[in-house]
Amino acid sequence: MGCCCSGEANAVETEIPPPEWGKPIRVHMKKKGMFDADYDVMQGDADGEKWMLLDAVGGMFDDGYKYFLKHRSPGQVDADGKPTSTVLGAVNIQGEWDAFSFKISGGDRGADFGPFYDIWDGDIDWGMTFDKTLWAVWTYSKRAILYADYEQTKQIGWLDITGSGTWYEHEEERIVYDTDPDGNRTTRVERHRTTHCRTHGFRYKFNVYNTPMTISYAKTGGGFWTNPTLHYTAANAFAPSVPLFKVSGDGEYSCTVDTFENSDPVSTILAAYAISCKLDPKEFGNSAQKQCERHMRLGMPPGMSNFIGLSEADFEQRFSYPAPPMPVFAEAVASYVPAQGPAVIPFAQGQPMAQPMAQPMAQPMAQPMAMAQPQMAMAQPMQGQAMAMPMQGQAMAMPMQGQAMAMPMQGYQAQPVAYGQATAQAQPMYPSMAQQ
Repeated sequence: MGCCCSGEANAVETEIPPPEWGKPIRVHMKKKGMFDADYDVMQGDADGEKWMLLDAVGGMFDDGYKYFLKHRSPGQVDADGKPTSTVLGAVNIQGEWDAFSFKISGGDRGADFGPFYDIWDGDIDWGMTFDKTLWAVWTYSKRAILYADYEQTKQIGWLDITGSGTWYEHEEERIVYDTDPDGNRTTRVERHRTTHCRTHGFRYKFNVYNTPMTISYAKTGGGFWTNPTLHYTAANAFAPSVPLFKVSGDGEYSCTVDTFENSDPVSTILAAYAISCKLDPKEFGNSAQKQCERHMRLGMPPGMSNFIGLSEADFEQRFSYPAPPMPVFAEAVASYVPAQGPAVIPFAQGQPMAQPMAQPMAQPMAQPMAMAQPQMAMAQPMQGQAMAMPMQGQAMAMPMQGQAMAMPMQGYQAQPVAYGQATAQAQPMYPSMAQQ
């Protein structure tokens, strides 16, 4: 199974039974090879017994793969007597339902005639220089669909990761007039191209068994020769104290997943893998750069915009599904009571709350400035309530009439998301992710 094309494979035989609903497990997923897209799934930690296989299936022209979680009992064969595995679930990350939008912010072009130093001849040559420059903002939504069967007919969830950023492209062309050692006049053309794709913020939306989940992120360690460790935690959006899974990994070759009681371990393993290994910040940034290369060109006029793919509303409507919520999450949703506290909005999961000012505002603002985004608690400030001022790295909440204003953390700006058919606005949630 290579990294450009990958076909079907079988899991190894094991005496360990498949994972069961509601029973917590720990697994370690490890890539089988540098040029292999499949992952071995070990029971417990990295030195555990091989238990299952995450089999990647796809082609070289796809933007991603379909991954099947497979298990094989001892002696398991098909009707023809050939070795076979049981498919426990699948996640489709082939890119068929992704969305990309951009808007050209500015551009420039110029021409110049002047001397150039020829490092090969050690002399000065003359020539013309033509250069073009483009700046743009973009928004990219990478999506995955979770299924309970090989045929991908029983949907059990979906994942939407939306990020926003900037694109810079510069191309320089030189037409140089030179003289060779024999005195003959020659002309050569030199081209140099530079691009920079920067991701400035992310927003996660995850739904499994018709239950919305929140995802928190942290990064630790890492150096010149080693990758940092990425940590993700998923929990019920209506009851954050009810966890779904925790995963830590290097974003590419391996990760360790812990599931909790009353959850489905199969969908949990698939979602944890998609989030931590295939849709991590580095992988997301690489995919965003491909989209910028594919859809933007030098010479596009400022103000030009385009939207490609499914809008957020169309995506969620198309992939709505009838699976009932897990009993523990349904109970948590039914018994959920919003906590009463000061009118502040935590900008990201786990961020400390803003500290109140000493001077309260006399009147609330008459017009809402921004809507509270998904995964944020909507504050309902009352007239005369104090305005919370942010500390470094914190959010700011301003009292308004029936709405709250979400402000980005220091040093991060939310980019425009929608041009034409808009996707949801991508909020810069985790500063460490934006540096990937």
